[in-house]
Amino acid sequence: MKKLLKNKKIKAVTSVTLSLILVFSCAVITADATKNVKLVDGEKELTIKTYESSTSKILSRAQVEIAPQDKIVRKENSNLIYIEVLRAFPVSISYHNMEYVEFMASGTVSDVLKKANIELTDDDVINVSADTPLKEDMKIVIDEVKYITDTDTKALSFKTQYKYSDEFDEGYTKTIQNGKLGVKEIATTYKYVNGKRSVKCSAFESIVKKPQNKVVLKGTKKENVSKRHEGAVPENEEVALVSKPITSTAGTIDGLSYSKVLKGSATAYTAESGAVTSTGVEAYVGGVAVNPDIIPYGSKLYIVADGYTYGYATAVDTGGALMSGTALVDLYMSSYDECINFGRRDVTVYILD
Repeated sequence: MKKLLKNKKIKAVTSVTLSLILVFSCAVITADATKNVKLVDGEKELTIKTYESSTSKILSRAQVEIAPQDKIVRKENSNLIYIEVLRAFPVSISYHNMEYVEFMASGTVSDVLKKANIELTDDDVINVSADTPLKEDMKIVIDEVKYITDTDTKALSFKTQYKYSDEFDEGYTKTIQNGKLGVKEIATTYKYVNGKRSVKCSAFESIVKKPQNKVVLKGTKKENVSKRHEGAVPENEEVALVSKPITSTAGTIDGLSYSKVLKGSATAYTAESGAVTSTGVEAYVGGVAVNPDIIPYGSKLYIVADGYTYGYATAVDTGGALMSGTALVDLYMSSYDECINFGRRDVTVYILD
């Protein structure tokens, strides 16, 4: 009887011990199943313990709502599960003046363009590089830039040239060659942005066809041009001379500014090499004789006639015809034949600034 009671006591102790071991084991197993979770949602951070391992269930337990465009980043090790919610933000895209909005949680400019099905070409200019990280309120602008050259033509007017001959009487004229218009091509390059012309970049002109000048023969038989000033115009010949400016309004001629304009008769003269003018300088083409009371010595001039341009000149000489008023200006020529061909002509003298 005593032996039986002793066995029952041993069984009871063993049963209690096994129960305690089972409870302790369950507690240990339950403790090991609990996970530490760090949840980051923008500026919010939350640390929790959970038995769940699924990301969606963890977020649901933490009452974190996820939009379709949001992105979830999960990292974990033996001690911690790290979950970050990247909220999608709008990215504005202006593509060839068309506006788009894409929602992105992360990535680069290249990623959002791929999502928007936009492929860049060689004509596209973008305001940011393709590898730039996206950020909130970002504006991406893509312009199509092309350079287009337009070609136009313009007529070139011809000039009238005169040939003078002492074989014909003064006043005789005859057209010996008709004038023909020329053609100039103008190539202008413009910058086009998104199909609209923006700015003019360059222009290039080329002569396609040169104009043909009109040539008129004029008689000079009555003209008596000698190799000296005083003989260039007969002193007993009366010539109308406008000694006062036609207008006092300033202007420009061939890019040169002038302050006074005189009109009158012009003759031509030449001289031996080394001949000295009234101002002490040697005679030269471009140095002209004047009445210094009307056109002071040293004055810079620009002289033109109908169909003829003597051009830039300086008042350096004088002569009897100038002082007597039978001529406004006497033009120095390099040869006697040039003087003969020039004869006497009405000219316009611009007194330059």
